[in-house]
Amino acid sequence: MEAVALSKSQTQYPEIARYTCYRAFLRDFFEYRKSMRSGFSYRQFANLVGLKSPNYLQLVIQEKRNLTETTGRRLAEALKLNAKEVNYFEALIRLQNSENEEARVKAQKNIHACLRKLLAQFVQEDSSEILNKWYHMLIREMVLLNDFEPSGEYISKRMNGIINTDEAERSLKFLLNSGYLKNSGGVYEQSEPVLDTGVDIFNHDFMQAFHAQTLKVWSQNIEQLGYKNQELGLLNIPIPKSKLPELQERMRQFQDEIIGWSQSQKDCDELVQLGTYLMHFEKQK
Repeated sequence: MEAVALSKSQTQYPEIARYTCYRAFLRDFFEYRKSMRSGFSYRQFANLVGLKSPNYLQLVIQEKRNLTETTGRRLAEALKLNAKEVNYFEALIRLQNSENEEARVKAQKNIHACLRKLLAQFVQEDSSEILNKWYHMLIREMVLLNDFEPSGEYISKRMNGIINTDEAERSLKFLLNSGYLKNSGGVYEQSEPVLDTGVDIFNHDFMQAFHAQTLKVWSQNIEQLGYKNQELGLLNIPIPKSKLPELQERMRQFQDEIIGWSQSQKDCDELVQLGTYLMHFEKQK
């Protein structure tokens, strides 16, 4: 993910999710306001966010000063960022202010988690058809591959023949007709960068059936998919029952980090499916 600068003639509001550097976002926000109102100055920019020093933000943008998290939150709220955008903005500041490698790694993970939450679009219960087939969501991600071809033959081949050409064609048609994908002049794109099924949107039986379908396909094709590109691990963990919610939350945080990290990947030429499963062997009463 790269920060994209706006030209002075542009009046498009800079979306913070496109940035990996808070200084670049502030620079482009300043240019945006300047394009909207001639004569907009750094003094006015500082006044806009309630800062006493008229050139403070100019020094921040020029990398001569650093934002603190406290000032950053005030600034983000003054710029009318929503709660998720504020958290992401703070995470970018935290990374910039990291003083050692451990802090940088922790801050980077936090950025990925915040980015995932910022970009996520939840699947609504009345749109559950996308989960009726285990491969719909997978094919939705396939359009990001640099050699993607909108054909059943390509999709089937990419999936090692696990689904046939007709199934692939029907899935692609469904994703287009349902609005999960869009065709922009022959280029297929996702309508939303991150699609999330949430925690409580669908009932347990429905989601259990979806994951059972996926696991069944995995078990039937584990050898065909090739051991060299698999990462198989199984942890058996004794744990106090009171700690189960914490473990589940840690798993969700891990998924957030992975999804956020994946948004910055370019020139994608491979597709993987990563599952996170926790099976509770509950003590019988």
